[in-house]
Parts: sequence; C-alpha cells; structure tokens
Amino acid sequence: MKIPALSCLALLLTATFASADWVMVQKVDTAGEPSEVTTKLKGEQARVDMGEKMTVIVGADGIMMLMHAQKMMMKMDPATIKAATEMAGKMAGGPVAKPVATGQKEKVGEWDCEIYTWESTMAKGRFWVAKDFPGHKELSAASDKLGKVVGGAMSSLSPQAADFDGMVVKSEMSMMGKNVVSVLVSAKQQDVDASAFVPPVGYNEMKMPGMPGLK
Repeated sequence: MKIPALSCLALLLTATFASADWVMVQKVDTAGEPSEVTTKLKGEQARVDMGEKMTVIVGADGIMMLMHAQKMMMKMDPATIKAATEMAGKMAGGPVAKPVATGQKEKVGEWDCEIYTWESTMAKGRFWVAKDFPGHKELSAASDKLGKVVGGAMSSLSPQAADFDGMVVKSEMSMMGKNVVSVLVSAKQQDVDASAFVPPVGYNEMKMPGMPGLK
C-alpha cells in the first residue's frame, strides 16, 4: 500500500481541475515500479487510474480509493482531508518558497521545456515546464478548485500549477525517501462520461487507517 499511496499523493498534489473535460496519460515510475496513469477531469471531479490495480476518485464528497484486485474501497471525507493536509502543512513549517527557474532547458517529447526546482522540509522536486502547451492557462487557473476539496495546506506539500508559467510535462518528486518520476504522454480535451466518477458495485468498504495526530 505504501508505494501506490505515495504515487497517488504525488499525482493528486499536482492535479488540476478544468472547466472543459480533459484526459491525460502519464508514464509514472514510483520507487522503480513503472505504470501508466490515466487522469480524467470533468468540472470539479477527477479520476486517476493507476494501471489496473488502483483508482482514485476525487469530488465534492472527498477522495475514494479503489483497490480492484481485492474489490475494496476506502473513503476520506473533506473534513478528514482538510485536517490531514493542515497537519502536514504544520509539519512542513508553513509556506515554502516558490519554484526556482534554473535557466536550464531540455526537450521532453515534442515540448521545449524550462527546468525548475522546488524544495520543502518534506519533499523536493524538479519540474520540466512547457510554456507553449495548449490549454495550460486554463488548467493552471482551475487548479485552485482542488484546494477546496483537499484543504488549504497543499501549498506546503507541493508547488501549485499556477506557480509555473506553462504545463509541467515531466516531474521528479522525492517524498518520504521515495522517488516518483512522471512524464506526460498526452493531454487532450475530450468528453468524459459522468459514470466514470461513480463507484463500482460489489466493492466492500474498509476503514481508512488512522493517522497519528488525527482524531
């Protein structure tokens, strides 16, 4: 559970919500375990499919994690998410510096990118940003909607999309001693059916493990 959960967290930290429907595909390597991740965005809802093993659904009701092999489901309501992110923010020591442009440039796929670095007490990362990526302004501006779902301390855990003047097409994040590398394969405006955010039938709900410091 630790490695998939870390990968989910890293992806959700940098997720964005847009007014149009989007489908994004990423190649993700979490501590040496590669996978393909598909993210579907519709309004203030997001669905992240990590291969065939796990799905995370985010919406106004909170976060739902689906473990497909076990047909198990775990939920976190908005109040719990907010408390957890606020606690993480306190552990991180409050607001942190914005990403810093290194002046280095590198091509990722078809995109010419500028490289940024970022660091907090809990995590650090490098980000490859394509400033001419179509639709990046809409995606960045809409990322604030994620904060309404997961609480206001996210800025202490990861840089926000609005911190970059472009689209992050590659990232290398190190959190809790684990490394997560993500490379964007594609991002397209595409209709997403509302049924994608409905939990499947036949899944048993299990309680989310308790977190130290939270009642």
